[in-house]
Amino acid sequence: MLKTLSAIAVCLSLAVNANAQDAAAAIAAAKKALGDVTSITYSGAARDVAFQQCGANAVDPNCRGTHDPMRPINSYVRVVDLAGPASRHTGATNNPAGGGATTPMPGTFFQQVTSQQANISQPWAGSLELYLTPWGFLHGAAANNATATRRRVDGRDYTVLTWSPAVRAASGKSYVINGYVNEQNTIDRVESWLGDNIMGDMHVLATYTGWKDFGGVLAPSKIVQTRGGLPFFEVTVMTARANPSDAASLAPQPAPAGGGAGGGGGGGAPAPLMVTSEKLGEGLYRLTTGAGSYDSLVVDFRDHIMMIEAGQSEARGLAYIAEARKLVPNKPIRYVMNTHPHSDHTGGLPSLVAEGATIITQRNNVAFLEKALNTPRTLLNDTLARRPMKARFEAVGEKRVFSDGTRVVEMYHVSPVPHSNGQLIAYLPKERVLFQGDFSLPAAGQPANDHVRALVPILEKLNLNFDRYINVHVPATPQTKADLWKAVGK
Repeated sequence: MLKTLSAIAVCLSLAVNANAQDAAAAIAAAKKALGDVTSITYSGAARDVAFQQCGANAVDPNCRGTHDPMRPINSYVRVVDLAGPASRHTGATNNPAGGGATTPMPGTFFQQVTSQQANISQPWAGSLELYLTPWGFLHGAAANNATATRRRVDGRDYTVLTWSPAVRAASGKSYVINGYVNEQNTIDRVESWLGDNIMGDMHVLATYTGWKDFGGVLAPSKIVQTRGGLPFFEVTVMTARANPSDAASLAPQPAPAGGGAGGGGGGGAPAPLMVTSEKLGEGLYRLTTGAGSYDSLVVDFRDHIMMIEAGQSEARGLAYIAEARKLVPNKPIRYVMNTHPHSDHTGGLPSLVAEGATIITQRNNVAFLEKALNTPRTLLNDTLARRPMKARFEAVGEKRVFSDGTRVVEMYHVSPVPHSNGQLIAYLPKERVLFQGDFSLPAAGQPANDHVRALVPILEKLNLNFDRYINVHVPATPQTKADLWKAVGK
């Protein structure tokens, strides 16, 4: 028996050593094929998207769906510096002013991974954009005991290099990153997974195609990144240089007034949410946490509760569930209505799914939310990961009425509007309440944006008799139909 165990141990040791040797050889060959660079810069035209939203822009102002359209980024430049290691990229954008407006507003795209963020004991989401690049991936593989396997994908044979960062996911599970080295020793794809509140174990995939010689340096001519199978970022590479002497001055960080958006961490844990309720009628309550709140409604039906909007985070969703139970004890939360699928309006949904609630959403949103919320959550340690439930949906086409004979909630698809093609409003005729998400009224003296202007003729056609105008984004003071009409000059 001892001899048998010893023989097995020797075989395993030989297999591990052989695997490590194969990985080292594959890494060395890939580095050589890519020119053994210490840094690289490339430039061209790029596109991105506000993830779990869309990239509506001056040329293409209306959201046709989640991640559609993407936003153009002109004068795009990226630098990957392995000495740091670090990376940064920048470009020029021309976007709407926000909140559904379609008036162009010049801006600056800027993202970076600093040397501190690149430390693999730091949060993986902050490091990943560096290690998804072919050069960053190989740098990490060489330093982190990568293993090698052979795999056939889409009819092509690959050596797949795999390694893990030191940091672990919230669940305690190790992150994994794979790089696919082709027979020419260039990298066709790099993939990893991140835990995402809505997307679960979200697959992050970067593909590199059209590798060619850009005047002495090998680089891909097309880069496409998807997250959860959805568009996220892409670049058409037009120029590339190896080991640029001016690397430090390329893709410079914009001044604070430049409108750039980059990775950064917030400090400290968020303050506990203190929920208060406003009674809007018998069995109808508005839940809020005050300034900066994402508000929800609680509707008391004969044998169940309906929540209208789930809050933008797990913490808010859980806080609103607890408050709903206090206001309407001994009844299950059967339904939760989602106004639209943008990330700040879906964050509380996993908590409601774990509660057993069915999600009511416009039918254009169902495919995205159903796939996202039913993806495994092995990297997460949230309520839905700890208490798995299959997300269930009831789709609304153009109109849906929920009633128990006394209580009535009417839901309408409002379209076309710039902000989302899957936007629902809720109307409670008895209480004369209209509830909506993101049709925010302008500050005094400012014009209404195009999103609000699109809503009013739809409401006129629907002929809804409401007084109270309630937004998910809480205003400083209660708003009415008269305020909405005034905002658009009626």
